[in-house]
Amino acid sequence: MPFFNKDSDTIRILGLVGSFGFTAAGAMAGGFFLGSYLDRKFNTSPWCMLALITCGITGSFIEFFKLIKKLSNIKNNQ
Repeated sequence: MPFFNKDSDTIRILGLVGSFGFTAAGAMAGGFFLGSYLDRKFNTSPWCMLALITCGITGSFIEFFKLIKKLSNIKNNQ
């Protein structure tokens, strides 16, 4: 692939961007499953699930902004 530069910064950037999807999906799925369990245990359906999914989405946005900050620092250092 002629457009793929095999230096360490390119590989690092691809790793950061690629891991974001797993982090976001994991946070939301964790909120869903833990919230569903708590709803069944305390009979509060769907409130715990909604609250924990919202926490997962919020955490994903925070991680997204941290990722953007890292990527901008990498670009500025070049």
